[in-house]
Amino acid sequence: MLEVEPQLIDTYVRTGKMRIIVRPLFTTGEDSLLAAHASECAGEQQHYFAMRAAIYADQGGLFAAESMTAGLSQRAQSIGLDGAAFDSCMQSDKYRLPLLTGYTRAKESGINSRPVFEINDQRIIGARPFSQFADIIDQLIP
Repeated sequence: MLEVEPQLIDTYVRTGKMRIIVRPLFTTGEDSLLAAHASECAGEQQHYFAMRAAIYADQGGLFAAESMTAGLSQRAQSIGLDGAAFDSCMQSDKYRLPLLTGYTRAKESGINSRPVFEINDQRIIGARPFSQFADIIDQLIP
């Protein structure tokens, strides 16, 4: 998905044809929640998707690290975030409830694994090439 997401953003989101709503599934418990929180904090500096990409690029290393928080701070620095602002956001719990609410909604709608995409009422399970997404999206939007 790391290759497809930027294409979707460039082709459909930046042109105003669609928006992406992310509902993380916390498959590794509190660490997953921290990673999602880090993405939201990066979003405050307009780097939400860059942080997600940095997290996904080395999930194994990040989730195996002794300090998840330190690993997330390192990734924030690597994408050019203001470290003090990022760390301050991470110390707050301001995204915890919204993230947990999104998780609950995903579970209630039957989403139990990832990735899952919903385009209007059509659910797509599993990663797909950009061309398959484009075929579906182009049929659904004017």
